[in-house]
Amino acid sequence: MDYVIHFFTYSTFLARPTLYLEDIFVLPEERQHGAGVALMRHLARTALDAGCGRMEWQVLDWNELALGFYQRLGAKHLKEWLPYRLTRDDMARLANQEGKRGA
Repeated sequence: MDYVIHFFTYSTFLARPTLYLEDIFVLPEERQHGAGVALMRHLARTALDAGCGRMEWQVLDWNELALGFYQRLGAKHLKEWLPYRLTRDDMARLANQEGKRGA
């Protein structure tokens, strides 16, 4: 079963909502037959209908098939933005710090 998981965030830069693509999966046997393009087209229509100023998602740097697919759609790789993450342990450590400034 092919699927897409998405949600809306808000861009303070654009003062508009953003459609964030959390996950997209197309069965291997359905790839190269337009299923992925159809899902992305549907998301683009959904984003436009919701007044979004953009769509965003993350791609693993080793996923050459996905990188090529998104580039063919016209998506731009954002080189100036760096992803950051706090793990559950990191969140717990941060949440339990009191009165500390900086690192």
